[in-house]
Amino acid sequence: MSKSEASTQNRLETLDHLRGFFIVTIVIDHLSRLPTLFAFLSGNALLWVTAAEGFVSISGLLVGYVRGYKNRHLPFKDVSIKLLRRALLLYIWSLIGSIVYVAVIWYIPLKGGAQSTPMPIGDWKEFLAELITLRYTYVWVHFLTLYALFLAASPIAVWLFRRGLAWVVGVLSLALLALGWLTKSEPLQWQFLFFIPSIVGFYLHSILNWWHGLKRKVQVTIAVTTVALTIVTIAISVLFTFYEPIEIAFSDHFDKVFFSKDSISLFRALVAFLWFTGYLFVFYKLRRPIKRFLNWLLIPVGTHSLTAYILHGAALCLISFFTIGGDNLWINSLLGIVAVMLTWGLLKIPFVRRVVPA
Repeated sequence: MSKSEASTQNRLETLDHLRGFFIVTIVIDHLSRLPTLFAFLSGNALLWVTAAEGFVSISGLLVGYVRGYKNRHLPFKDVSIKLLRRALLLYIWSLIGSIVYVAVIWYIPLKGGAQSTPMPIGDWKEFLAELITLRYTYVWVHFLTLYALFLAASPIAVWLFRRGLAWVVGVLSLALLALGWLTKSEPLQWQFLFFIPSIVGFYLHSILNWWHGLKRKVQVTIAVTTVALTIVTIAISVLFTFYEPIEIAFSDHFDKVFFSKDSISLFRALVAFLWFTGYLFVFYKLRRPIKRFLNWLLIPVGTHSLTAYILHGAALCLISFFTIGGDNLWINSLLGIVAVMLTWGLLKIPFVRRVVPA
């Protein structure tokens, strides 16, 4: 294996580690047992950017790399069929997951509680109508609907990539983002976090070749600057979110204008891309200790991220069925570990991995 190929393989493994990290963070956030020692992972999903943005970005990057770049010599029809089949599969699983989890939280007494639905308990007519028309997906599988929509639109991006028109993908994505602001459409806004990274994914091989051509000093300067900016902006986000004097003085207006959780502003998107790149540099630098101590967790979860995402709700239901909510830091932290380990354990069941999409 050449040096370039080995470096590319290391970086792809780093992407799997990072994707596994995002899933672990999402599991703990969805458990919603506070306070917890694991709040440092994402600030309880209250910071300017959450693990969800990172997960969407890494998914777009991999679609651009695998279906765009690596499959570039395959017939366009074959690649498109693969993407559309995958989109349909994820849509079906978003229906299955939502129906199962909503039935559980409606009819099974969960001592620890779970996020409610916008429709009254037992109103299956309204629930199914909202579900089938993509207007509602239960929170634990919400990403599947977005991902299915993005995959269904991906053949257009792949077609443009093949004709050297990646810039058109960028322009279209930005235009759809603006339209999403006007219409308050969640998919039109979140697609920006998927399709811009897909451009990076398509040119990933060229980007890595460019990177290897840089002097070591320049590489270090870029990496250190990116990580430093990531750390500084995370620290500022923590202060604006959790430090009461700053939160009272600035955070309410600032967050509504720049980092509202109800929309993807350009500021939120840029910070998401910054943090994602910063994490990527850190995970690559620490790839050896991560591989040594966390490979057993992050690789199964990262390479079967959608399986873990679909199934983590089952782990949350089990915990909520047997335990009640409380404010004990140590118990909540232990339950966070249990939620992650239950999700990991479900991935180890052969039948599950055969049935649930990876």
